[in-house]
Amino acid sequence: MSHNRSFRYLLWLGCSVGLFVGCAEPSFEKQVAEKQAPETNAAAPVHQRAPEDTSEHPDSEQAKHTDRSEGEQVSVVLEVPEQPVQPGMQFPLTVKFKIAPLWEIRTIDAQPEKLATHLELKLPDGFQAQGDWQVPPSGRSMSFDSHPVYSGEAVFQRTIEVGKKVSAGPHSVTCQIHYQACDEQRCLSPVQKDLKVTVQVAEPQKVD
Repeated sequence: MSHNRSFRYLLWLGCSVGLFVGCAEPSFEKQVAEKQAPETNAAAPVHQRAPEDTSEHPDSEQAKHTDRSEGEQVSVVLEVPEQPVQPGMQFPLTVKFKIAPLWEIRTIDAQPEKLATHLELKLPDGFQAQGDWQVPPSGRSMSFDSHPVYSGEAVFQRTIEVGKKVSAGPHSVTCQIHYQACDEQRCLSPVQKDLKVTVQVAEPQKVD
């Protein structure tokens, strides 16, 4: 009888310990999960805001005043810097041709002259072009005589000087472009267009 009581006591004690351990483990796991949850939620907003930071810093140095002529075979862009220029200072003027693959235009010194690419500036009073056009390197035509041509991207640039007596404010600069696009077998009708941009002249700097 004493042996049976001892056995029942040990059995009861073992069950009690088992129940205590079984209840403690879920409670511990719940506490760990509750501690980890705020850390996971706190990190999420940082990941979501990252793309916004990269879009708030535009490259202002690339800003330019432009005008363009869009064509299927050739597009042309006239551009000048956006920053105001002081009287007596100079600025670059750029004409950029983008020519479709397998197409070409004649060079600026092509013969006969009516086939050549022409760039004619119309400047306001007090503006003066300095030197000749800086021209891009030419290649060879795909036609049988392999005459010089421009293809791909052709960039022309010229320096413009603003006179010391030019008034402050906006001034229009026009470039008349003339070109003829050809491929290996045919030439399209010549194109002539006026592209216009605005140059902002600043107030003269005061000398103390």
